[in-house]
Amino acid sequence: MCTINNETTIMPSDRESHHSSPTSTLFTRQVSCSIAAMFSLVFTLSIYLSMKQMPLVFYQTHNISFENVQLARTLEPPREPLCSPAQRIVFLKTHKTAGTSIGTILQRYGYTRNLSFAIPAKDTPVFHCCRYFKRTDVYQYTEQEVQFEPEFGNQTWGFNMMTSHAVYSRPEMDAVVPDGLYVTSLRNPVDQFESAFVYFDMMKQAKITTNNNTNPLSVFFTNPEKYRKRIRYGEKQVQNGQMYDLGFQSQYFSDPFYIRYKIRQLEREFDLVIIKEYFDESLILMKKLFCWEMDDILYIPKRIRDSGFRYNISENLRQNIREWNHADVLLYEHFNRTLWRKIEEYGAEFWQELDAFRRRIVDVTSLCEAGSQIIKDNVHHMNIIRLGNKTNFCRNLLRMDGEYTALIRKRMQVKEWRNTKRNTSISDLNSKQQTVKGNINSTKSKLSTNNSPISDTMNGKRITRVRKKIFKKIVKKIKKPVTKAGYKAVGKP
Repeated sequence: MCTINNETTIMPSDRESHHSSPTSTLFTRQVSCSIAAMFSLVFTLSIYLSMKQMPLVFYQTHNISFENVQLARTLEPPREPLCSPAQRIVFLKTHKTAGTSIGTILQRYGYTRNLSFAIPAKDTPVFHCCRYFKRTDVYQYTEQEVQFEPEFGNQTWGFNMMTSHAVYSRPEMDAVVPDGLYVTSLRNPVDQFESAFVYFDMMKQAKITTNNNTNPLSVFFTNPEKYRKRIRYGEKQVQNGQMYDLGFQSQYFSDPFYIRYKIRQLEREFDLVIIKEYFDESLILMKKLFCWEMDDILYIPKRIRDSGFRYNISENLRQNIREWNHADVLLYEHFNRTLWRKIEEYGAEFWQELDAFRRRIVDVTSLCEAGSQIIKDNVHHMNIIRLGNKTNFCRNLLRMDGEYTALIRKRMQVKEWRNTKRNTSISDLNSKQQTVKGNINSTKSKLSTNNSPISDTMNGKRITRVRKKIFKKIVKKIKKPVTKAGYKAVGKP
């Protein structure tokens, strides 16, 4: 303790020296108090400066201006998400263009998030192969008054997704999935035609006979018009199948003006066209378009064609296929250029995301295919991978599009059954309530005509004691009004 005045307080260390010299003692005390105060001030100041300098050191080591950061914090408004995940999507599934892989990606995303799907009314994976899509083809579709207000984005009607095979018809599809993003996929017409030729077994349908060394495709192009007339299953895939799936009619296949007009129309109406030969690159663009995460676009190839059912294509045969599918060639070349233009606009981070995505695909494939089995589909000459890893993550990745469609249909049927059961029960209970009320009213009318000698006054009305007794018995039978909110949901069927 230091107190420097005429009435001094002696510090413990100065007790002995105090008796010898009062002047020296006062000076010693002054020096001691000054040193103590100085040390206290220096210690407090060092702590303050160290705390003040901690953020500055961090930003300096990371080449960040501390003043700019402080200014940005004061001027920058609260951040909002740059985008929200897309949940209204139409995937126009074309034949033999990796449509199954894309479809299962979309179905997995929607099914795990309980989104609604437009699926075929009939228990098939295709809406209709040989005519334009109609909204009446959709399971559980109901007509309703629709007001288009895309600028507000407040549509509450329609479905979230549509992924099954259909021939493109924009007005009808907009009626089913309003305000949706449109995506489709294309493939090199030579490879797509060869794949469709094998898948639909056109060699057998066209009754093409060959020797062991003869290529059936070469035989087909000796007289294509003759053989195409014999094909029924997959008949629309015999020539320009991709263009046909996108709504282009066969009578215009040889008209260059109509072909280019249709291509320009599709470019305006589709938000993304996936190219099968650059599948991973296309999925990175799709991820950005949909504002999804990396795991949302993961896939594992599920249906791989048996190598024994692939035809060798010579240069001459390749040229024949390109001429036969001229409209598809123009369509493919246009959107292939469009794809690479979008990749260039994406920026340098595109290739970093692509590398990370492919590494993730390798890890997931090794995880989920461990212990899997390969089952041969002899009808379509495909090898199908069956699940080895039983986790939900791998189960969802390896599930086929047909399996997803069956699960979605079952979920919709259960929901429809519950709604029907609930509405039926509510109507039955309400009808019983009306019957009870009718009986009460009829009893009241009868009692009102009955004159009893013993009467009483209640609420300004004369009511006999007999009436009161009977009325109480009847009132006990009255039930509360039954509403949807008060009715308990029925369990699963």
